[in-house]
Amino acid sequence: MAGMMSIRRLSKTLLKPVVIILILGLCIGLFYAIPRFNTVDSSYLYKGPAARVNGQTIKDEDFNEIYVRYLRQAGGYLSEEEMKVQTMEYLIESELVRQAVKEQKVEISAAEIDKFLEDVKTYNQIKSDEELKMLISQVGAKNLKAFKEMLREILAEQKLYAQLAKEAKLEVSEEEVKEHFETMDLSHILIATDSLVTEKPSSPEAALKKAQEVYRKLQAGEKFEDLAKEYSDDASNKEQGGLLGTASVAYFKSVFVPEFVDAALKLKAGEYSAPVKTEFGYHLIKMNERKYAQGEEWEAAKERIRTELYAQKFQMEKRQEWIKNLRENEAKIEILDPMLLGYSLAEKEKWAEAAQAYEKALTDKRYKNKLNTFLALANVYKEAKNFDAALNVFNRLPKEFANDFAVPMVKAEIYAAQEKKEEAKQALLEAQAKAGDELMLLRQVLEKMQELGLTAETEALQEKIEALEAKFQAEQEELTRIILEEQERINSQQSEIFETPSAEK
Repeated sequence: MAGMMSIRRLSKTLLKPVVIILILGLCIGLFYAIPRFNTVDSSYLYKGPAARVNGQTIKDEDFNEIYVRYLRQAGGYLSEEEMKVQTMEYLIESELVRQAVKEQKVEISAAEIDKFLEDVKTYNQIKSDEELKMLISQVGAKNLKAFKEMLREILAEQKLYAQLAKEAKLEVSEEEVKEHFETMDLSHILIATDSLVTEKPSSPEAALKKAQEVYRKLQAGEKFEDLAKEYSDDASNKEQGGLLGTASVAYFKSVFVPEFVDAALKLKAGEYSAPVKTEFGYHLIKMNERKYAQGEEWEAAKERIRTELYAQKFQMEKRQEWIKNLRENEAKIEILDPMLLGYSLAEKEKWAEAAQAYEKALTDKRYKNKLNTFLALANVYKEAKNFDAALNVFNRLPKEFANDFAVPMVKAEIYAAQEKKEEAKQALLEAQAKAGDELMLLRQVLEKMQELGLTAETEALQEKIEALEAKFQAEQEELTRIILEEQERINSQQSEIFETPSAEK
């Protein structure tokens, strides 16, 4: 399955333009591939400061640039606090890398930037100034100069990682460098034996027989592309004549099953293989074009590729450890935002310290009138088993939060942690009352009642939920009926208009 899905993914990737900065499998900088947004509702913007790294304060402008992207990408999946903390963590790491680049005196020449720009244009199939302007806009740069500065930062980070990889004694072999330079342009015809490929796969015997028949047709001079359209079971590329596209040998090795790649590597440009058996069936493979590690282009590219591979290995194997060491042993990192500090400490289960941070957040004008601040504080007190302090938080709530559904739900959690079942039950009944007919909220209450073993209350609430579901279903059906009847009436009126004979003679 993985191999076939890789084949489909590869063909889709290589046959269509993509708008990402990705060279030889190396992508540095999480957000360089994500469009920036220059306009956003100012109410969403963060007001810091968030953190300071070795005396360098993270700018609100930089914070919001990344935070808005998190909002666009994960706004429906992560809480506001989670997105802000992830933004802060990303920027802390980015600042550590930036400072390391400066300390290591990493330099990037104009020629390196221009070469990278050409690679980016080639990879993204950019052939005009207008297309380049579109890419520049999509990655958020104001103009070509700013875009080149972005590329310089990527290259500097890459070169830093390459240096650190060598210091860490990581190895890149000559064969690896060659495989990332050499490319193959392949097509294939697949007679599938796997139901994950096609609804009606062939038996192994029948598949081999059909593959041999196709092979004979190839030998008789019929075109590979025509036979792929007629016989191939790989729907992702059969209409393109089985074209998989061009990629490095290393890429093919990373996404295709070994039998497929081994057979392809034996072919010269223009040659096709006899049937090749894999777990998916029988393939006939055609080598459309092949580039080898030789000549001036290879000599000019191999050191750059080696650097990229060192950087890639460092990212995969050592970067996390390196960042951790910087943060814990070398860098001075101060989280200045008490809410973000509280969240970060709670993530590390440092409950007492988290409570102190949240208490400070309640004196901060950004957070003192937000329900989440109070609930977060109550929760960390609960985790610290300081139950009196947890419950006392609710005595400090502003009046406007008194009727919020989340308040009794958190109280129920605190009572449950104390094993005070009756108090937890009363809190849940209060939450149920505040939920009204909101099914999503009622299901949350039901789940908690089930956890606490409140049998009678669970059964009663389950009946209410089922009745509400039936009611809403009936209402939806009635609405659908009315819409259909109205549509029929409109259609009928239109028919009468068209069918009415003209009075004119």
